[in-house]
Amino acid sequence: MDPIQKNRFRIEEQTSKPSYYQEDPYLRNLGKEKETTYESETTVRRPVLSFLFWSFLVLLILGFLTAAYWWYLQKKQNPEEIAKVLKDLPTDKKALNLLVDKPYLPDDSVNPKLAACLNAYHNRYVNRVGTVCEEFLNSPGSDEDKSIALTVLGVMYDEAGRYINAIERLEKAIQYDSKNYFAFYNLSLAFKHAGKFEEARRAAQRAKEIAPNDYRVALLQGNLFQEIGDPASAIEAYKEGQALAPSDVTLTYNLAISYLKQGNMAEAISEFQKVVQTAPNSQTAVLSYGHLGTIFYQREDYDRAEYYFREVIRLKTGDAKAYYNLGLVYLKKKVPEEAAKYFQKALDSNANEPEVYRYIADAFLSMGQTNMAITALKKALLLKPSDVDSLFALAELYYKKGELVEAESLFRRIIRLTPGDTYSETAYVNLGIILDEMERYSESIAAFEGALALNPKNQSAYYNLGLSYLHAGKPTMAIESLRKSQALDPNHVPSRLAIADYYLENRFYNEAISEYEEAIAWKPELYEARLKLADVYIQTKNYPAAEKMLVYVLENAKDPKEIKLAHRKLALSYASSGNSGLSKRAKEEAFRATHIDPEDMESRLVLSKILIDSGSLVDREKAIEELTVITRSDVTPTISSKAHNYLGVCYFKNGEFKRALSSFQTAIDLNPSLSEAYENKRAARAQYEKSLETKKRTFY
Repeated sequence: MDPIQKNRFRIEEQTSKPSYYQEDPYLRNLGKEKETTYESETTVRRPVLSFLFWSFLVLLILGFLTAAYWWYLQKKQNPEEIAKVLKDLPTDKKALNLLVDKPYLPDDSVNPKLAACLNAYHNRYVNRVGTVCEEFLNSPGSDEDKSIALTVLGVMYDEAGRYINAIERLEKAIQYDSKNYFAFYNLSLAFKHAGKFEEARRAAQRAKEIAPNDYRVALLQGNLFQEIGDPASAIEAYKEGQALAPSDVTLTYNLAISYLKQGNMAEAISEFQKVVQTAPNSQTAVLSYGHLGTIFYQREDYDRAEYYFREVIRLKTGDAKAYYNLGLVYLKKKVPEEAAKYFQKALDSNANEPEVYRYIADAFLSMGQTNMAITALKKALLLKPSDVDSLFALAELYYKKGELVEAESLFRRIIRLTPGDTYSETAYVNLGIILDEMERYSESIAAFEGALALNPKNQSAYYNLGLSYLHAGKPTMAIESLRKSQALDPNHVPSRLAIADYYLENRFYNEAISEYEEAIAWKPELYEARLKLADVYIQTKNYPAAEKMLVYVLENAKDPKEIKLAHRKLALSYASSGNSGLSKRAKEEAFRATHIDPEDMESRLVLSKILIDSGSLVDREKAIEELTVITRSDVTPTISSKAHNYLGVCYFKNGEFKRALSSFQTAIDLNPSLSEAYENKRAARAQYEKSLETKKRTFY
């Protein structure tokens, strides 16, 4: 799962302060989003400009808005990008279920009392069935008729979930009449419901021996074979049943499902199509159309997939799954507007399964519509307030939006709903991460300890507990937790690096070197550790060791980001060494870093500093260009402050003291803790006042 990047601390290249806030093992891809807000502004009266000017201005603004909206659609609703997220139709576990066997009893009887017993069952007079059938059993009658009455009672017990009683009555029915295949059929069902599949198989086989031409018995056998994992025998049984009853859609549908589970798509398609031809308006046809749509979607035949999903909607107008599937089809066909329309219809449909709303939420989320995704998940929870998967998904979305209070509430709700199980364990860890984000460290620590109380071997809980202890200013306990995390999972890189990062940040250089070297010995290709170890060497002025470490990264790493950082740090190492012979190499390395990633303003900042320090007027003008780009970019206040400070230095060296003063003041405004900007400002003010004094003497 993707890591959370904690935002309270940031790597600064000049001071080489590392960040050990790297990973969240549970919350997925939760970079925070900021929603646009519109605030009213106080208007003042201004002179009215000409009508033509205002018309031109309005048209210009509309043009910009149109371009921005087009860019938004390309960015947020690009169907190819969305299709990467929603690669396939969701797997519906229930969709592969067979159509279940129903109890099998005679329709009527020539014996009036037995007929009353059968009619009471068929008419669902549940409270009367027992009385009527027992009365018949207590009256004179043939053993065959009493066997049927006992079969009815056995079926009633089976439907009530009282399988032992059902089996007892049905076996007694067989004692009365060993040729009663209805009793064997229903006994097979009772054994199956009780989980006794071998006994069920034997009972079904006996029913077949007595009634070899009854397709219902063939259906029963096929379903039993399918449930015990013998698909070949199941298919054979269904085919025997089809030969006896070619128009029975239940047999045909179950045969299609068997082919589908085997991966025999051609035969599955053929059987599903037989269902829709035989019973085009039935519920079985609805299921078959859905499967056909899914098969052709997976074959990337989106036109036929669309046709079959539309047939589902024709027969079942409020089917949320079909609307959702149609939305996916339109995404594949690169018509995002239609896709959004069908996702909305899916959301508006009254689905009766929370899982469907989770699918819809994923679709809206992939299109950048977080609020609609939240609405879908809320509908899932209205349907089933205790649905833990929906609760987790909604909590993650709230976290992603930065609404931590709502996320906290949901994770606490999960803990209340699932006390003591793995869901609670996960929720405790997520809750701890959120409370840590909210700087409620004591509560965060308590949450991680709650997870560890449920599972003392939860590596993620130990890791995040260590981070919370660090944030709470308890390094000894933090290191102890991180060591335990590392012991539970020696391959967990963040646990190894977090301790070393702490030592580096607090200038315990010997300890930091020891930890980084241990990590590198464990995994030589751990270039992140090599880059940070180079930071330690630069800060301790061991420039040859830093160079050796960074050259190793450049010669072996494949990740462009790691290569860029190695070039940047190597430039800093050469520039900081005090060796004038290395100044050219420092400049070359800095240029390489900026060429790898022209959008990386930190690399541009390093390059600017090196250009300034070269003392060349040409280099200084180039530095001004680079720094101007940085100040006009969307960067952090810290980087922008340093860029303005360096600009002030350039202006100062050019004798433009007034501009230097302005740049130094901007640097201070952006970062009041930048002490060198204050010193530079004082020096610039002194030189500016001196220049004014010189001008005054010249004037007089």
